[in-house]
This record gives sequence, C-alpha cells and structure tokens, in this order.
Amino acid sequence: MISIRQPVTIKIILTEETKQAWLAELRRLVNSTIAELEELEFRSKQWLRDAEKQGEGAVQATEERIEQEKNQRIEQREQLIQQLTQIQQMDIGTEVANGTVETSVDVKVGDSWDAIAQGSEIVIKDGVVVEIRQNGQVLES
Repeated sequence: MISIRQPVTIKIILTEETKQAWLAELRRLVNSTIAELEELEFRSKQWLRDAEKQGEGAVQATEERIEQEKNQRIEQREQLIQQLTQIQQMDIGTEVANGTVETSVDVKVGDSWDAIAQGSEIVIKDGVVVEIRQNGQVLES
C-alpha cells in the first residue's frame, strides 16, 4: 500500500444567501477597482510632472507604466463584472466549484485506478458540509 496526495474539489451549493453575499462582494470589488482607476488618474498627473523634470525618457517610461496600470485595472474590472453577471444568471441549488484542498489517499494493489482518479469532493451549503463524495460515490450525506 502507498499513500498519495490528491486534490479534493470544494463545491458550494448556491443558496439565495450565498448568491447575495457573492454579488455584494463582487460589487464591492468592482467599486474598489473603479476607485483605484480614479486614484490612478489623479496620481498620474503628478507622476508625469515629476517625470518631466527628469527628461523625455522618464516621461515615456512613466506614460507606459500608467497605461499598463490602467489597463490592468480595467481588465480586472471587466472580469469582476463578468463574474457578477454569471452569478446573477445562476439558479439557486447549482453546485459551484470553489477551490481545492489536498488529502492523502491509500492505494493498494487491486484498487480501481479509474475510481481513485475520479477524486473527491466536499459539498457545502450555507457554510455547512452537507456531502462528501469519494471516487464517484457519496460517503456521507
């Protein structure tokens, strides 16, 4: 027999409470990203003034850095809005993958590798484990 490390998928059953909490957090993150964009816009003027004192090369490097920072936050905002839209469209009761943890699994001669490879899942509803699935079968419910 040998013990191997195996990922365990964590799944959340979407309830109205969970859905509203996720939506609120995503809205907060979108607003935070918008605030960061506004702050970046405000600070970029000062950065450019400071760069002008150092010459044209510094101005160009500063402009590139500002543009990169701005694009990064715009992309982040768009991803958050996309996630928000996806969650809004999800039906209550949907199982949503929400990360992984690791566990040790004992493997011995004669075990079905296909069953072992199916892995394990922990299903959570409103913060409570409601089901554990291992090798494609419900262990506890």
